[in-house]
Amino acid sequence: GKTTGRAPTRKEIDGMCRFLERAAKSAKARGLKLGIEPCNRYETHLINRGIDAARIIERIGADNIFIHLDTYHMHIEEESFAAGFEAAAPFLGYVHVSEANRGVPGRGMINWAACMKAIADIGYEGPITLESMNHVDVDIAGGLAVWRPVTEDPRDVIEVGLPFLRDEARKAGLSLGR
Repeated sequence: GKTTGRAPTRKEIDGMCRFLERAAKSAKARGLKLGIEPCNRYETHLINRGIDAARIIERIGADNIFIHLDTYHMHIEEESFAAGFEAAAPFLGYVHVSEANRGVPGRGMINWAACMKAIADIGYEGPITLESMNHVDVDIAGGLAVWRPVTEDPRDVIEVGLPFLRDEARKAGLSLGR
């Protein structure tokens, strides 16, 4: 939640890599993996795109670090869904699908056909999870700048949005659970 207002410095990247190396080693000792989620420029200046996360993982060289992409952040930072997913593909381990306004998938600005096609094109078969901010703790809402309900009826996120996402995934040759 803090940024310098400038591009990351070499010192910041070096420090982040040292921390992630230690975290990866500690996680591995416990049989865990560590996910890195590129977030938009308003939340951080360190890792904003899939390629940024891939470069960090390549530099660290730990086999238990993966990339966690989120369509909400991607629609702000990536040139395209195809570019973002392709850059992250070697390390992609988790995907959040979230509408541009954090509300009901299909009722916002995300190009879901392009998103699902990009996921299918890289052969990704890992977890894809719906993320919405329809019920958010007050403290979390403040940190995420979610000041208003994301939909009139919060049930629509699941009852309308999830079937929509499953249909878009199916059209692209993906399966999003049952």
